Amino acid sequence: MEYADSAISNTVRFWLFLIADIPSIGCSIAILYHILSNRTRRHAINNHVVVILLFNNLIYEFIDISLFLNYYRLAVVSPPKESLCLIWTFIDETLYTIATVIVAWASIERHLLIFHDRWYSTPKRRFLMHYLPLTMLVSYILLFHFFAIITPPCKNTYDYTEEICGHPLCFHNNKVIGTFDTIAHDIIPAITIVICSISLLVRVVIKSRHIRKTFQWRKHRKMAIQLLSISSLYCVLYIPVAFIELAQLCCSSNIFSAHFQEYTQFVAYYVVFLLPFVYLVSVIESSWRIKNIFPCWRRTTQTVYPKVLHTTHVAAHQTNTVESIPQN
Repeated sequence: MEYADSAISNTVRFWLFLIADIPSIGCSIAILYHILSNRTRRHAINNHVVVILLFNNLIYEFIDISLFLNYYRLAVVSPPKESLCLIWTFIDETLYTIATVIVAWASIERHLLIFHDRWYSTPKRRFLMHYLPLTMLVSYILLFHFFAIITPPCKNTYDYTEEICGHPLCFHNNKVIGTFDTIAHDIIPAITIVICSISLLVRVVIKSRHIRKTFQWRKHRKMAIQLLSISSLYCVLYIPVAFIELAQLCCSSNIFSAHFQEYTQFVAYYVVFLLPFVYLVSVIESSWRIKNIFPCWRRTTQTVYPKVLHTTHVAAHQTNTVESIPQN
């Protein structure tokens, strides 16, 4: 059933999601293969966040977006089962939160990787500063949403005529848990992304004035550009949703129109679709660049070879000349 007061019809939503989903999946698989097929890229610390986000995206697109497409096609949840609603709600909430929190952590960690790389100089330090925080964040988010959605302290109610079964998260009605979820998983990550991205940009610009044309700094600058690209995507598409939640939490739930909230929530899903394309430019190595694909774009240089001097022949010739002088 399609609602007349909806700002975007189900048919339009279906095609917008489908057209964006297919190339996004292909791009994600290509980048993952590019990273994981090479040992150096696979072990590079700055690529681990990319791998986690792209795997997270693929699961989201294969399951969650497919359920959205099926709902937009039929206008009802099919099959109308509680188990399907639990899976849909769990994946939608959990994976979206994982992506947001991981990007927020990457915004902090990128400062450490660029300006305090000695903190990662030993395996023990890399474990404490890199692997452990990522593992703890992902595990915490999975556990929190498992207990809040799969085994909630209240009764979820489902509406099979609405997407995500009406988003039946009863724990949102609990003032303590609902407020904690909004602040910890939406507002704080959004603020962290904005502040850390702006400060990283400022630090990189200042540092670039003093250190130029060194291999180490070019590598660090590339890591900074990679993070700033994805942060910009979140700032444009996701931050408005977090801002609406913050305004509703602090002020009033009617401060924004229903259509505006609907548009911002729909557009926020394009963070998932556009993420692999944002990474594409920064992850691809120089061997894939256009100037290496088209030889005519290369600037030809003249190769200078060393000239071989036949000293032996000259010496022999001089000897023969001396020997041929007649003796008086």
